[in-house]
Amino acid sequence: MAKNQPIRFAFLVHPLVDWHRRILGVRQLHLPLALGSENVGMEAVGLIGRIRIPTLEGYESGAIISLPDTAHRLAQDQARAAAHQLRAGEIAHEMGAAAVGLGNALGVVAGRGTHLAENLPIPVSTGHSSTAWTCARITLLAQERHALQSQPIGILGFKGTVGDAVAQALREAGQQVWVDATGKAAVRRAEKLGCQIAPREQLVARCRLIIGTTTTGPAISGHLLTNEHILIDLALPPTLEPGTHPRGLRIYAGETLRLPGTVRANVWGWIWLALAQYGKGCIYACLAEPVLGAKYGADACHLGRRITLSQLAKTGERLQQLGFQPTLQRLS
Repeated sequence: MAKNQPIRFAFLVHPLVDWHRRILGVRQLHLPLALGSENVGMEAVGLIGRIRIPTLEGYESGAIISLPDTAHRLAQDQARAAAHQLRAGEIAHEMGAAAVGLGNALGVVAGRGTHLAENLPIPVSTGHSSTAWTCARITLLAQERHALQSQPIGILGFKGTVGDAVAQALREAGQQVWVDATGKAAVRRAEKLGCQIAPREQLVARCRLIIGTTTTGPAISGHLLTNEHILIDLALPPTLEPGTHPRGLRIYAGETLRLPGTVRANVWGWIWLALAQYGKGCIYACLAEPVLGAKYGADACHLGRRITLSQLAKTGERLQQLGFQPTLQRLS
């Protein structure tokens, strides 16, 4: 890829695990970050790679910009997260991006993207609408592949924006849905959607098909699952706690979109794609949403706590119009 090629969108990311920070430090030529130091500041925010995403209407060029903190620290220090996020957004704007997307925990911290949107002159997206629509479609694909059409579906992380939206979409599709709602507001919401409610351990015991929608993972022990379970996993780090899990357990990525062509990237763009566990010829839906923003404008960028069924439908229509199709990508 040409270094000076104009970009259309930017995607803000963070290291998923501690050792990713060392790789970012090498990329940024930032010695303290490369050595694993927590004592790094604004200077550790920067461009880490360039990618080009194929669509049925041509390629969309983008920049991957990283913050130095993992999800745990982002959640712990919201003021720091907001400041670093804003600096990354400014870099994106300076590079000419028409839309900015927030990856992983960045879509949840610092006001779910609202702080950044209030301080940037370009649209900002959490990616939640594309993620939820894709996850619901992938769940139905897994249900059909494994002949589980008559079985209930369990959702871990229902209180989150994506968990709520996936529950809506599956209920709209006529599915029986169990959720891990806790607290009066979440319970009322679950009841309004027509979902059944159970603690996580009981939910896993009742449902063979489980969706992990928590943002930061892990949420449950693999010991709770059997080789009869199917896990659709959205969490990075993963939903399952480290350790053993049943040998026959099937785990699918929860937001994989098949592309209508080949991704192009510079060397560091490919390294980032590998670290984020993107499959060949695929991207995750959260990355697709700033592409939609660059193509269709602010209306295609989701912010806020709730996503409506009409928003999900419009998002799905646009993704398919560009040639992005949900697909089953086996992780384990």
